[in-house]
Amino acid sequence: MKIKPDDQWQWYYDDTHERIMLDLANGMVFRSHFAPRLLAPYARCHSPFSVDDAALFVIFDEQIKKLNIPAQQCAELTLNALIASRFLKPQMPKSWYFSLCCSMTKPAQGQIVDVVLDNTRQRSCFIVAEAGENASLCLLVDPELQLNDRTMSFCDPIKIMNDRLLSRKSIQRSLLMGKAV
Repeated sequence: MKIKPDDQWQWYYDDTHERIMLDLANGMVFRSHFAPRLLAPYARCHSPFSVDDAALFVIFDEQIKKLNIPAQQCAELTLNALIASRFLKPQMPKSWYFSLCCSMTKPAQGQIVDVVLDNTRQRSCFIVAEAGENASLCLLVDPELQLNDRTMSFCDPIKIMNDRLLSRKSIQRSLLMGKAV
């Protein structure tokens, strides 16, 4: 499913589904992944899809296309990352799940990163929806991630300290040099 930003797109909150929706102006409507408790109060307002939204859409879309996931999931992840960056409430970091790696200072918005679970050493893939100086809001790219006390699903958000994020470039460089990450 290939979608392209349009000046006819509209954001709105659907009370029936309790989700932010994006009217794609061609008979299609996208329903966000995020429960109402995660949304900022202004998320319930009707608003047009802005130029800033379109620019951020392109950033997310370009990075997500590099992943080996189906086109429909690419579109879903792109739109949910955009919604997360625009409409989610601020969160506290939950970095205790992940190992300290110190490979990254501040990631770029839209960057694809890996984290390593502290208890199992399992590596998981995320996209940075909102980059902060010390911690970043990330969405899970993998289908599922089992944490100590809960299971995350595709597109679930979590704020992670930047010193737990592994850049995909640094991972590839380490592997080429024969170093374990």
